[in-house]
Amino acid sequence: MNTEELTQVVTAHQSAISRHDIEIAETRQTLHRAGERLDSMTERLNALGDRLDTIGERLDRVTEQQEANARQGALNHESIQILAASMQELRNIVADHLRGRSN
Repeated sequence: MNTEELTQVVTAHQSAISRHDIEIAETRQTLHRAGERLDSMTERLNALGDRLDTIGERLDRVTEQQEANARQGALNHESIQILAASMQELRNIVADHLRGRSN
């Protein structure tokens, strides 16, 4: 190989190295941007997770309140039935008393 051929080989080799360096730099930029986007998406997912946790806690409290309301409703229903029975018994007593007076 003569000097001119060696120069061409070295020039081609340096050109390939230069192209490789450019491609690596572009790849690093792309990976950096992808990493930033991934970080941003992770932050948003964490924020969504926090919001879902808050919603879950609120739903738990609502469920507990609904159960308490149902228990109170059952007690109220029972109290109304007792009151209605007591009123009926009082009516009967008053009716018996009025009948006894009229006799």
